Amino acid sequence: AKLRRTDLEGADLSGADLRDADLRDAVLWNADLSAANLSGADLSGAILLGTNLTGITHDERTRWPEGLDPTQAHRV
Repeated sequence: AKLRRTDLEGADLSGADLRDADLRDAVLWNADLSAANLSGADLSGAILLGTNLTGITHDERTRWPEGLDPTQAHRV
């Protein structure tokens, strides 16, 4: 999916298959990504304030906004 710079504020993406998605610079304020598959997704520069990351799947290819440690975050 090519969702670069998309405004997804408050979106319910729980359980979504977002493998290899381009989410660079996307706005995901208060979005629900719980149980989503983010393997290989690029979230560089994405705004994740209030985003639910509980139970996500990710891998070594997944790119995160600077300073975000997904292993420590359930809700950013």
